[in-house]
Amino acid sequence: MTIKGIDVSRHQKAGKVNFEELKKLGYEFVIIRAGYGKALSQKDSAFESHYAAAKAAGLHVGAYHYSYAVNIAEAKQEADCFLEWIKDKELDYPVAFDIEDESQKSLTNAERTEIAKTFMQTVEDAGYYVMLYSSANWLGSKLDMDELKSFDVWCAAFVGSEANIKKYYGGSYGIWQYSSSIVLPAVYTSRLDHNYAYKDYAKIIKNAGLNHLGDNDIPTIKVDDPEPDDKPVPDVIDLSAFEK
Repeated sequence: MTIKGIDVSRHQKAGKVNFEELKKLGYEFVIIRAGYGKALSQKDSAFESHYAAAKAAGLHVGAYHYSYAVNIAEAKQEADCFLEWIKDKELDYPVAFDIEDESQKSLTNAERTEIAKTFMQTVEDAGYYVMLYSSANWLGSKLDMDELKSFDVWCAAFVGSEANIKKYYGGSYGIWQYSSSIVLPAVYTSRLDHNYAYKDYAKIIKNAGLNHLGDNDIPTIKVDDPEPDDKPVPDVIDLSAFEK
């Protein structure tokens, strides 16, 4: 089973992605950045519009969070913000934790792993199907994947073929982000991230009763809202990790 999809953030301008055309081209899902960091004010400015347009087009929708957390406390703050942003959304695809930021490179593998585990366990405990997103290089060398084996993986690797992924990461994954350079002119005028999913996530999530689909009793998360970090949001994989 191979299901085609894309992922988007505010870097794809709100209202400019034609999700209906995407659906016509045979793509079935989109994973949308909900936000980044540990403050509610860091919600992605295009999250609401991307979500509404994707749902209207009949696509399956998931969400992801870009992390800057450098300790467990910040990971918990990020998880609480993420849960607040997605609490009223009908997400029939996984929600993902994106760990790849420059600020996290100086941490140890154990520290990065605990950050990921803290975020993902918090969100999973709230009733969601959670994935870990990172590059093949990070998955293979900067995280203890044995400690994270209970979570599904979304692997980013712009390496041409799946066989080349094993040079960096030998584990399993449910989604492969295989390109960030494909242009679909009818959908968007610039490049989009493209993905293959290898599981019927919509069916898995529905059958498991996850993501609060059809649930009116959505938990309210108390969030302390610190000042947002004043720094850019890269959302770009370090391609140097994939030297040919």
